Amino acid sequence: MAAASSSDSDACGAESNEANSKWLDAHYDPMANIHTFSACLAILSLQLVVGDLGPGGQQPRLKVLKGPLVMTESPLPALPAAAATFLMEQHEPRTPALALASGPCVYVYKNLRPYFKFSLPQLPPNPLEQDLWNQAKEDRIDPLTLKEMLESIRETAEEPLSIQSLR
Repeated sequence: MAAASSSDSDACGAESNEANSKWLDAHYDPMANIHTFSACLAILSLQLVVGDLGPGGQQPRLKVLKGPLVMTESPLPALPAAAATFLMEQHEPRTPALALASGPCVYVYKNLRPYFKFSLPQLPPNPLEQDLWNQAKEDRIDPLTLKEMLESIRETAEEPLSIQSLR
């Protein structure tokens, strides 16, 4: 009996390793067209969910993979930062949900469909940064000067620049 359960667990482990290797192959395969990092990967209901940055960070998407194949894709409004799965309900059946941090929001997906959106409050802008953007709006400084001054603020300021300035 022990030998039978051992071989059963070995067979299950082999299937699990095979499934994991397919996901890893898809993650590293250039033809799979996945651009992400480990914080944006989550496993949900035996599917790999990927917060994909897109080529050059220009087209962020939420991708669901089953093995090496992309099952679904949904556009994201901003670059993803992290993904995590969790259980929402206290009562049975407890279906897992996905939380995806993207831009200033955390999106919750239930059954891989949009369910809720948490918006984070905006931080007050750096006063020097705000002044530079106001000057640029009034055409008092040229774009090259604006870029150089924002870079100097980024290097010396204690608080981070806004996404607009970083771009």
